[in-house]
Amino acid sequence: MGCKGRGNIYGAQDAEYLAAQDAERIELSGTTAEYYSLNRGKNVDALYGEPDNDPLYGGTNPRSPRGTPQTHKMSWNFCPDIASGDSPLNVLCAVEYVEADNRTPSVRSEGKVVEYDAIMSMSKTHWVCAIAESGLVCMNNRVPKEGDVVYVFGEWWDVVRVGASGNVLGTPVTIGYRFELKRRSQFVPERKLEA
Repeated sequence: MGCKGRGNIYGAQDAEYLAAQDAERIELSGTTAEYYSLNRGKNVDALYGEPDNDPLYGGTNPRSPRGTPQTHKMSWNFCPDIASGDSPLNVLCAVEYVEADNRTPSVRSEGKVVEYDAIMSMSKTHWVCAIAESGLVCMNNRVPKEGDVVYVFGEWWDVVRVGASGNVLGTPVTIGYRFELKRRSQFVPERKLEA
């Protein structure tokens, strides 16, 4: 009888079919989100680990060769850069969020702080198409990552965890992304994007 496997499952072929199903599910029941991808290497000084474009120093740090030519005085740098006039990157997604269930309030000596959690899923098809349609060169070959910011359901959210999801029948081939989002009443995500 032996131990040789007999299965012939082709991950790439199955992925194409399953990706189409996932994209259709999100198109029918999902919503549109604005997605802002953090330019990690342009935000942190390699030597000191501090924001490279600190507004206290006038935006771009002229001493750093990696300083970015921002037209605004912000310490965060994103693609698209809406403070410089870029249009947002609009992506279809599905969000699991119920405010009453996903709200964690706490009262401390500094005041009341509330955190909200949500789960978001996105098909790789929608991600790739959104980048292609946007024409944003800075988004080429990017994947979602921690530190990014999302605007969905009329709220700004920090991406605190993200990874590939939807593995095809036990293979490493995936069809989408799964995000854990967090909204805080203190240190709100939109502070990073405002000019």
